[in-house]
Amino acid sequence: MNILVTGANGGYGSRALDYLQQFIPEANLYGLVRSENKGAALKEKGINIRIGDYADLDSMKKALQGIDRLLFVSSPIPNIQKNVIDAAKEAGVQYIAYTSIYQPEYDKFGLEINHKQTEQWIKDSGIPYTILRNSWYMEVNQALFDYAKQTNKFEYFATKGKLSFALRREYAEAGARVIVEKSNKEVINLANTPRSYEEIAQATKVAMNGELDIKSVSKDVFTPDLVLAGISKMWIGVSENYQQYTLNEGNGEKLADNSEFEQVLGHPLTKLSEAVKEFL
Repeated sequence: MNILVTGANGGYGSRALDYLQQFIPEANLYGLVRSENKGAALKEKGINIRIGDYADLDSMKKALQGIDRLLFVSSPIPNIQKNVIDAAKEAGVQYIAYTSIYQPEYDKFGLEINHKQTEQWIKDSGIPYTILRNSWYMEVNQALFDYAKQTNKFEYFATKGKLSFALRREYAEAGARVIVEKSNKEVINLANTPRSYEEIAQATKVAMNGELDIKSVSKDVFTPDLVLAGISKMWIGVSENYQQYTLNEGNGEKLADNSEFEQVLGHPLTKLSEAVKEFL
């Protein structure tokens, strides 16, 4: 069996390939990268590489030749993902698992537009598929964890609302398991128990053995405090966006649960405080 994972040198794709090597060592595993140089580390791990770019239909046609199953890792760039699906259809790919977004009927920073369009293209292709509706990566809270590690303080301004977070490696494991099993489900919701920022703060305190000063502050205080501590401005911006999104509440996140996610994994999701430790 020939299995290809796109975005193979990214955080999700590379982990998915690691899991596939464990779960189905007899398979021929391929990783899609944009150049030979970007595939060097994969080759060292025994992964075959294919060169391709979503924006280049001809390159995708070549990359998908002979592939039986495709773990299609999404791109936020509009329109180009149709090339992947068209190439998969022409190449005779027998099954696609696509990393979409949880509850695309709600606002997801506009990401839901691209995902809904891609889901429809996959459905229209006639190729058997599973849509993996992934919730948020825990990494979006990186600034908070970096600040806690550096100052023994946890500041946040999202004093209401909840979001669903899980570790990137858990989503990658789920994707790998779905590809191996060739799930007969058309949609699988991969979400976790929704958490408030106060709950994340308390879990961080546990992860730091109880040594953490937790404080809810205004956004006007939050940002300068983290900047002063030298936290990455990019990660501060990410945290601001997700906290404001949480405050807005009309995002469907409070409806999330972890039942399908844990069923796919075959084991519980990582406990919140243990997940936080991975960032400390």
